[in-house]
Amino acid sequence: MGASLMQSLSPGLKGILCSFIALCLLAEPAFGITRHCKFDIKLQNATRLCHTKSIVSVNGKFPGPRIVAREGDQLLIKVVKHVQNNISIHWHGIGQLRSGWADGPAYITQCPIQTGQGCVYNFTIVGQRGKLSPNPFAEPYKEVPLIFAIFNQALQTGGGPN
Repeated sequence: MGASLMQSLSPGLKGILCSFIALCLLAEPAFGITRHCKFDIKLQNATRLCHTKSIVSVNGKFPGPRIVAREGDQLLIKVVKHVQNNISIHWHGIGQLRSGWADGPAYITQCPIQTGQGCVYNFTIVGQRGKLSPNPFAEPYKEVPLIFAIFNQALQTGGGPN
């Protein structure tokens, strides 16, 4: 019965049906969930090396919070800016495949978010399973972010720090 059904179809419809079947068989399903986050960008005092400075923070944290997502997850991240600085978000660890507008460099892929305004980053994690940067070493017992202050040399010379 299946063979007679295929013979009765027009050549164009056969092609569409075969393409649909091939896509169903070859495509890996990426069933994900929608993850909602809100980032409030504010200035916060931070003390590093015995000096207190006002720094830009995300939800009171520097560096900002980590987002854990899986293949197929849609991320909806509302960013609200409460500082005067030009701000856009760059997503380390996420290659913006098919969503390059969300990569974050101000005046390159997007305009900076205006003070008191918000921006919603909306993208789906596609083709990025596993760790996105290979690690040749054993998994660490604990991770601690280190922030190095190397700005004095850059400010004195006008060039990049060594």
